[in-house]
Amino acid sequence: MNSLEHYSQELNAQFGRAASRGMSHILINARELHSSLGDFPGSDDKLVSCRLAMRNEMKAGDVMVVTQEHLVGMTVRYLLPRAAH
Repeated sequence: MNSLEHYSQELNAQFGRAASRGMSHILINARELHSSLGDFPGSDDKLVSCRLAMRNEMKAGDVMVVTQEHLVGMTVRYLLPRAAH
């Protein structure tokens, strides 16, 4: 199972790729983020660290467009470029 740090690193990599393409925002889904690290989620228990990493990366202006209770999985719209922590 992936750690919180792995999810944070992948989130930041996705932010960087999207920003380098000139995107003003990116939508990230917890199930897709989890799968991008090579482990397709079988249950919500495996997504806890993933969702926590996504919430930790949220800043002013970011919007949770789908809550974690929804069947498609938590989805957040992050504004780009990201400001330094």
